[in-house]
Formats: sequence, structure tokens, C-alpha cells
Amino acid sequence: MELKRRITPKKSTIRKELESYVIAWNKPLKYGIDSMSYIDLLRNAHPAYRDSYARDLREVGHISKSEASEFIKMIGIN
Repeated sequence: MELKRRITPKKSTIRKELESYVIAWNKPLKYGIDSMSYIDLLRNAHPAYRDSYARDLREVGHISKSEASEFIKMIGIN
């Protein structure tokens, strides 16, 4: 059973969470994570979490619909 987040976190919290996931999977990136864009963070996150974070970032306006489409494999993203 896969757990999904039901409430979109605050804008500042999304970045912190995403950075934590990237560091968890890519320890060498720990020192360069502050300068990464949201797209770079998503590309370096574990594939299981990318779509969820892409949706959250799209909802709060940090990435565009076309940028999110790289990570969300659905036909109609809003």
C-alpha cells in the first residue's frame, strides 16, 4: 500500500522536503543542493517521489505545466 500526501505543503516546506529526499538518495549532492533549481532537484530525486513533488510544485506555481509534464505521466495535468 502506497501512502500519498493529502494536503499540499507550504511553499518553503516543499523545497526542504525535496532536498531531504535528494540527499537521502544521492549523498554526494549534499554540498551543491542549495544552488539547484526545482527541476534539477526533481531529476535527482528517487523516481517514486518525482510525480508527487512535481504536482505539489505545479500547484504552488514553482514550475510550469510543461516542466511538470516531464515527471507526471498523465495525459491531462491541471
